[in-house]
Order: sequence, then C-alpha cells, then structure tokens
Amino acid sequence: MPIYPDATHEAEIDVKNSRFIAEILPITDEQQLRIRQRELKANHPKASHVCYGFRLVNAQGQTMEGFSDDGEPGGTSGPPILKVMQHRDLINCAILITRYFGGIKLGTGGLQRAYGDATNEVIRAAGTDNFHNWKPTTTLTVSCGFENEASLRRTLAEVGVDLVRENYLPDGPELTVSATNEALETLKRQPLARFLIFNSCST
Repeated sequence: MPIYPDATHEAEIDVKNSRFIAEILPITDEQQLRIRQRELKANHPKASHVCYGFRLVNAQGQTMEGFSDDGEPGGTSGPPILKVMQHRDLINCAILITRYFGGIKLGTGGLQRAYGDATNEVIRAAGTDNFHNWKPTTTLTVSCGFENEASLRRTLAEVGVDLVRENYLPDGPELTVSATNEALETLKRQPLARFLIFNSCST
C-alpha cells in the first residue's frame, strides 16, 4: 500500500569526503518541489548539486513522478532516488539531496550508490511512525436545510470527512467535502443521512 510522510525530515551521509544531505518533503504539486530546490540552492551556495526525485498520486490513484540530476552525469542521481521511492512505495513527497563535492570523483556506479544510500537513510531517519497509508478520496457536495446544519458539521467531523469549502443556498448550506470511501459510507449510514442530498463533484 502506498505511504506518505507527515513532515519534513533530514539525514546526511559522507562518501569519500562528499556530503550528501537528504531531505524528504511532503508535497501536493511539483511547484512546491521546485521552490524548495531553489531554497536549498540559496541555503547551500557552495554545494555542487541539488538533485531530487518525486512521486505524486491523485484521488483516482494515478501516479505522476519525475527526477532531476541537476548537473550530475545523466542517470546517476535523480533515477537512483526515484528507484528507491518506487521500491518503498512512497507517494505525495519528494526527496531532495544536496551534494557537497569532496574532491574525490565517485564514478557513475559510486554516484548511483551514494544517492540511493542517502535516500534510504533519510527514509530510515524519518521513522515508520511518521508514514501513513494512503487511501483514495472522493470529492462531493452535501446539502441540507438550515435546521440540520449544526448536526451535519458535527457528524462530518465525527466520521472523518474533510470540509473543503462551503456555499449557502436559499434553502441551506451546500458543503464540498473530501472523504475516503469508508468515511463516506459511514456518513451515509448515519440517521442524519435521510435529510442530506449528495451530489458528485468534479473538483
């Protein structure tokens, strides 16, 4: 089952005087990753490279992934990072590795091992308790009369349905929510459900 991290974590390894500073970063889109890469380059102006791999999964379970070698020889940095992420079934995160060159060339195989080892090390350092199982979610709208609004909001919180946004219509609130299939089925079994109107939502 795919897993995702709950927070940013960092770890470092040393290979023949080269420092590899790895960071695992929760993300929801590629823009967050590129912003963080720029920040790391600014924070480490003497570093030679900031490489990364990333994997994102949408609500339908489709996986988007990619990598950057950032000037390292092609295939020696980004792909090893991504390969470890695929093997560990990590999603909705990126792993960025900042490298300080130590004066000794590692060769193609040495670079691949170093980036792979740094990736494994930051995952280990994050700890299993900081990863969570990913489940697909459904976005939909739930409507009710004003007299049931307070009960609906309380029930959504109790069954683990996330409120995305709200809109008020003449007859009552229309709430856009996001829920796992399990949470949605639990909501539909509540006594309050007979007063609710469920509609699919494309957003």
